[in-house]
Amino acid sequence: MKRSLLLLLSCFFLSCTAVQPPCTPYTLSAEPPKYFVILDYGHGGFDCGAIGHDTGVAESELNLLIGERVARALEDRGCFVLRTRTDADALAETKRDDMARRGAILCTDGADCTVSIHMNKFSDRSVKGPMCYFQAGSEDGKALAQCVIDALCLSIGRDPRLANPGNNFVTRLPSVPSVLVECGFLSNPEDERSLMDPAYQQRIADGIADGVIAFLQKEDPSGSEGPLD
Repeated sequence: MKRSLLLLLSCFFLSCTAVQPPCTPYTLSAEPPKYFVILDYGHGGFDCGAIGHDTGVAESELNLLIGERVARALEDRGCFVLRTRTDADALAETKRDDMARRGAILCTDGADCTVSIHMNKFSDRSVKGPMCYFQAGSEDGKALAQCVIDALCLSIGRDPRLANPGNNFVTRLPSVPSVLVECGFLSNPEDERSLMDPAYQQRIADGIADGVIAFLQKEDPSGSEGPLD
C-alpha cells in the first residue's frame, strides 16, 4: 500500500507545474524509489531568516539552494522527495499560516523521514560548523540525526560532533524520524564564505543525503519490501 501511494504521489507532484522545483526537476527512472523523504527548506518570502554578516545573503535563499541539491542527491540515491516549498516564496502571507501549511506537508502519510534545512547565526562569530537537531525523547530521531551529522562532517572535512536534542516545530510535529540541519553559521566569516560556494553546497548536500540513506538502510537492511509495485 505504501509503495502504491508513493507512485501516485510521484506522478501527481511531477505533473503539477506549480510545484516543480526551481532547478532540474526529478523524472521517474526505470528503478522505482525505495524511500519517501520530505524536505523542508526553512523560511521564504517575507521571512528571510538569518542574514549573512559579511555578504547580506538571506538564509531562506541558501536553504533553497542547498535544499535542492539535497533533493537531487536523495533522488539519485533512490528516494522520492516531497518539498515543502519549491521557490523563493513563503507558503502563505503570515508566519502562522506558513507554518501551518508547512506542518501539513511534513505530516504527509507514508514518509520514511523528514529533513529541515536551515542556516545558523550566533553572537560569538568564532562559532562555526554544522549542527543537527532531533526531537528530544525520540530515539529514532536521534539515530537519524547522528547519521546525518556524521556523514555531513565527513563530507566537508570537519571533526565529528554529536547530534543535539531540541524541541522544534519541524521535528516535533511529524510522527516519523525528523531532523533539523543547521548547515553552518552565517555569523562566522569562514562558514559564510563556504556556504556561498556551490562546490561546498554540494558537499553539504551529499553528506546530508548519505546520512539519510545510511539511517534508512539501517532501518531496513535487507530491503525486504522489494521494488515498488
